[in-house]
Amino acid sequence: MQSILLTGGSGFIGSHFHKLLSQDEFINLDLVKPSFNHQASYIEGDIRIEDDVRKALDGKNITTIISLAAKHHDFGIGHDEYFDTNEEGTRIICKLASEFNIKNIVFYSSVAVYGIRQNVSNEEMNPEPDSPYGASKLAGEKVLEQWAAENSERRVLIIRPTIVFGPNNLANMRNLIRQIDSGLYFHLGKADNVKSIAYVENVVEATLFLMKRMRPGVLVYNYADEPQLTARQIGDTIADALNKKVKLTVPRFAGILVGLPFDLIIKLTGKNLPISTARIKKLGTQTYHSAKKLFNEGYTPKYTTYDGLRKMVQWYKASDNS
Repeated sequence: MQSILLTGGSGFIGSHFHKLLSQDEFINLDLVKPSFNHQASYIEGDIRIEDDVRKALDGKNITTIISLAAKHHDFGIGHDEYFDTNEEGTRIICKLASEFNIKNIVFYSSVAVYGIRQNVSNEEMNPEPDSPYGASKLAGEKVLEQWAAENSERRVLIIRPTIVFGPNNLANMRNLIRQIDSGLYFHLGKADNVKSIAYVENVVEATLFLMKRMRPGVLVYNYADEPQLTARQIGDTIADALNKKVKLTVPRFAGILVGLPFDLIIKLTGKNLPISTARIKKLGTQTYHSAKKLFNEGYTPKYTTYDGLRKMVQWYKASDNS
């Protein structure tokens, strides 16, 4: 019965597709086997290797590809690694979709394609990425646009989420929760910069909502939850859910000084640490992205931003925090 190939389905966002899709409705193609309980078919493979993608499609009844597989770390990997997966991997997906007469592709891009802006981003803006990650995601989008233009029946849905968080997330938001829980977190200056974030269950349900509305051509949607919160509001909401308080506010310049020793350790060891001057600067940067286009089409998120943060803290507290 399978009709969907989910690439990168063993990861954080993929784990929630496993919860919301029927297990006989999709096949998961990933480099690693899921670490969570699953019943869906799993195929070990890499989207950068044509034969791996062909193996996942051959003999299957695939009508849609959802592309989650990506290089997405903020820091610590090389320029070419982003493009090898996010652009060239997408090119291979498109080539094999053509070979197997698949007409529908859903691609998880990122608001990083907009670059850092002071004004609120929306889908009408021209992308201006200022990082290798954002540039590689935009390059992947361009590959899909070309693929869709080659056949009037092809349909592409591009989702540009903000930072996605929630249960099973072991990256940025979990690091933030751990820092607040340990008492090492501080507000950076006024911390009044908006930080758009996206709760994972909302993102996945929004994707399934939009998949039912796909039409020939390319559709692009941002995803960010409401209400939009400042860095201070995010930190205080997490602290409250942990029954703690953020007691310290540090001027921006002092906060950056705190990160310098960690930069040296990163340089000497090559490890991607949760604290660095780059991460501290990012914490103080405004990232405000609008999803009004999606909401105006009738999608209503199940959880508010506050709800999502509290649910992730509940998961954090219940999981092994060692």
